[in-house]
Amino acid sequence: MATIYLDHQATTPPDPAVVEAMTFAATHCYANPASPHAAGIRAFREVERARGAVARLIGAARSEICFTSGATEGNNLAIKGVVTPGERRHVVTTAVEHKSVLDSCRSLRAGGHEVTVLPVDAEGRVSAHQVAAALRPDTALVSVMLANNEISTVQPVAEIGAVTRAAGVPLHCDATQGVGSLPVDVRALGVDLLTFSGHKIYGPKGVGVLYVSNDLSDRAPLAPLLHGGGQERGLRAGTVNTTAVIGLGAAVGVLAEHRAEESVRLAGLREQFLSTLAELVPYELNSGTGPGFLPHAVSLSFEGADAQQLLLEVTEIAVSTGSACNSAAQEPSHVLTAAGLSPERIRGSIRVGLGRFTTEEDVVRAARALAAGVTSRAVGAA
Repeated sequence: MATIYLDHQATTPPDPAVVEAMTFAATHCYANPASPHAAGIRAFREVERARGAVARLIGAARSEICFTSGATEGNNLAIKGVVTPGERRHVVTTAVEHKSVLDSCRSLRAGGHEVTVLPVDAEGRVSAHQVAAALRPDTALVSVMLANNEISTVQPVAEIGAVTRAAGVPLHCDATQGVGSLPVDVRALGVDLLTFSGHKIYGPKGVGVLYVSNDLSDRAPLAPLLHGGGQERGLRAGTVNTTAVIGLGAAVGVLAEHRAEESVRLAGLREQFLSTLAELVPYELNSGTGPGFLPHAVSLSFEGADAQQLLLEVTEIAVSTGSACNSAAQEPSHVLTAAGLSPERIRGSIRVGLGRFTTEEDVVRAARALAAGVTSRAVGAA
């Protein structure tokens, strides 16, 4: 029987429309989109069609969209590209950001910049008041994610954006986990920079988006990390990954059409999963399931369990103990730690993420398999 895939925070399977678009691109749009001949112009037009789709999805102008290899590169470029040597040498971020944000800030600190890492409440949320209190005359950037990849918390980015705009400080938002479930409008959020990856929205791996507002570009153009042919308006040198970009455009098209109804369906499936699980085994929720949280994901803990070992034994389902980027390190989740959970509760924690192709049968089977594994280990320990 096929494995039930419930690790959609880590990555998503490509939508059939994406596979079809990429097959077309690989066959018919293989030319370099920077080449001046007919084949290159055709590839260029398809890339720009995808750029337009991304811009419409987030309420941006096409000139504000830069294609990257993914959110990790985008986060590095956004943060390091703004915080260049100069008078403004202070950065503000939060304790629950993705490691690509936290490690970018850490590298700035090693280079002599000052970084304020804001604590979060028990739900993993930071407030606009905290951000306002942390701002200084030399603050160069604030970076706050849209939604958390482990505990699903949606941050008050629009409120924070009002604070940063009033202070004249650029705001970066890693929207990777949120853009697939939440409506995203860069103007309404008040962000100057926004990043996300294709593979978190049923698109291909190896491609992502960096939004850079024209206002920010006019005031203080980003310093690129890569130098070369001047592609992507000088922000990201290197031949454009045409096939992946076209696949991303297809993924964005499907997302724009179905996101609202899909979010409602997945929230219902999540509740069915949790209610089925509750009938079989006790657990503790580490994330909320109402407004202010992503609709398709949940973090929970089993008392006395070793989640790493549990997931090795429950082979019917694919879930994670935390961020996929940290799983190999065997370190306690920095997100759950920041939210105040005990080491024992973190040790027994898993995250479950439902997706576009998840069915009612899947969530019932997954809950039963997980409960059986918890019960079996508890009996064995006794």
